Amino acid sequence: MSRSVAVIDYGAGNLGNARRAVRELGFQESLVRGPEDLPDDGVILLPGVGAYGAAAATLRARGLDGAIADWALLGGEIVGICLGLQLLFGASEESEDVRGLGVLPGTVRRLRTAGRPLPHLGWAPVEPDGTPYYFAHSFRVVPDHPEMVTGTARWGEEFPAAVRAGSVSGFQFHPERSGRPGLDLLGRALRGERVP
Repeated sequence: MSRSVAVIDYGAGNLGNARRAVRELGFQESLVRGPEDLPDDGVILLPGVGAYGAAAATLRARGLDGAIADWALLGGEIVGICLGLQLLFGASEESEDVRGLGVLPGTVRRLRTAGRPLPHLGWAPVEPDGTPYYFAHSFRVVPDHPEMVTGTARWGEEFPAAVRAGSVSGFQFHPERSGRPGLDLLGRALRGERVP
C-alpha cells in the first residue's frame, strides 16, 4: 500500500495542483478540512498560496492549528510549500497580530530585494546543486537555527529556499509547479528523505 499523504485544505490557491502532484507521485491522498479528517499515520502536506493572516485564521477556525502542532510534537512528518512553509513558523511581518503554527522556531520577514520587484515570481536556482524551481513569494522564512536551512536561493538577498528540522520540512518554492525535478523532490520529501 502506498504511503498516506494528508493534504490540508484551508483555501490555499494551489490546493488542486498539490493534490494532483501527490496522486501523480503514487501516494494515497486524502483531503483534510478538520482534525477529524487526519489519518492515524502518514505525512501532512501543507500547501499554500495567499496571505499569512487569513490562512492562519482559517486553520485556527477549523481547529487545525492545534491538531497540526500536536502532530509535529508527536514526531509526525509535515511538508510545507510556500505559504504552507511560512505558516509552520510562529509569526510573520505580513500579519504581525496573527499567530502561526509555531512548529518551527523562527519568524517570517519581507524579502529584501535590492530594488528587484515583489513578488518574486519565476524560476531561480536552489543551492547547493543549482537546480531551478518555481517561486511566487514576497516573504522569506528566518529560522532561529541556521542548520535548519537545507537549500538557498537569491532574489536581491540570499534566503532559505528549503528547511528541515526533525520530521518537519518545507520549501519556499513550488515543487508541484517545477516540472519533473520538482515532482521528484516533493516525492522524496513526502517519503521522509532529507532534501534538496
